[in-house]
Amino acid sequence: MRKVILGIVITLIVALAGILGYLGILYVKTQEPVNPSDETVMNYTLQPGTSTKGVNRELAELGLIEHPEMANLIVKLNDWSHIQAGEYELSPSMTLEQMYQKFESGDVVEANTTKVVIPEGYDLEYIAASLSLIVDLSAEDILNEWKNIDYLKQLVNEYWFLTDDILKEGIRYPLEGYFYPATYSFLDQVYTLDEVTHLILDVTAKKLEPVKSWFDEASLNIHQVFSLASVIEGETQNVEEMPIVAGVFFNRINSGMYLQSDMTVLYALDEHNERVTEAMTKVQSPYNTYVTPGIPIGPVSSPSIEAIKAVLHPDENNYYYFIADMYGCVDGKTHFFETYEEHMKFYRNYLLPSYEAGTNVCQ
Repeated sequence: MRKVILGIVITLIVALAGILGYLGILYVKTQEPVNPSDETVMNYTLQPGTSTKGVNRELAELGLIEHPEMANLIVKLNDWSHIQAGEYELSPSMTLEQMYQKFESGDVVEANTTKVVIPEGYDLEYIAASLSLIVDLSAEDILNEWKNIDYLKQLVNEYWFLTDDILKEGIRYPLEGYFYPATYSFLDQVYTLDEVTHLILDVTAKKLEPVKSWFDEASLNIHQVFSLASVIEGETQNVEEMPIVAGVFFNRINSGMYLQSDMTVLYALDEHNERVTEAMTKVQSPYNTYVTPGIPIGPVSSPSIEAIKAVLHPDENNYYYFIADMYGCVDGKTHFFETYEEHMKFYRNYLLPSYEAGTNVCQ
């Protein structure tokens, strides 16, 4: 009996090893070109809203890949999810990675597409103006539609990261902060605003998917995460500094201190100045963190996934103050301090003349 059981176990192990070996070979083969010597150019149109599974199915139908199911796994493991609509030039000599690099970067055939760039840290008014030609509406009409309560409730029901918090009274633009910053490619045709809105929110959903579980563990709700991430995006564009800045803000919140972020003052005033004066910090607004305790009522710009991750996994530190060497007087980086005295000493010794002049006058 033992010999029979042992034989079955050995057979299962051999079979499993064979299956794993086959899958390993398939995994490697799927990443290779179907024909390295065939450089025939094939135009492939990636339609708006197409999933990566749909793309892989279509690539297989064109003979550009051989195993779409394995391609689905490879794409998921590498998070090649930020694909952009448009017409692409592909060939059988290209690897799966090379094709997805084109899809993610929007490397399209220029004649038939229009690119719209949403930079990190830019607000919804800029986004509306950028999309006006795509949807054949004025920026004002776009912003008004994005305030429509019935439409917003529909979007809240569709996307897990949109909650009723965006409908709070006092919020300027309910969708502020939720359009992911990226380069979007649109075919040369007129889209409806609903189509474009869903296309961009779909990208946000894809970018958030790998960190979705982090939100369940966070001390803040989803809307607060986006709100604080947008402030961090405005304070530093250095990805390595973002978790440290997040740590500073959490230290200040936990100590009952105001965040005192200049980004929130500028948003409250609807201005884009480089310098914030003391008088400006006194503006009464639920966005202004000089007069409103805690996190602002809503996002002030579109944060990157790095800024969102920083809020969800902040650095643990003892800093309560920071200032950016925005004119390159020391090293061009953000400097952090535990005390107000240290912060002000650094500012007076190195940055004050340039900050007052609004340009580099470093000695």
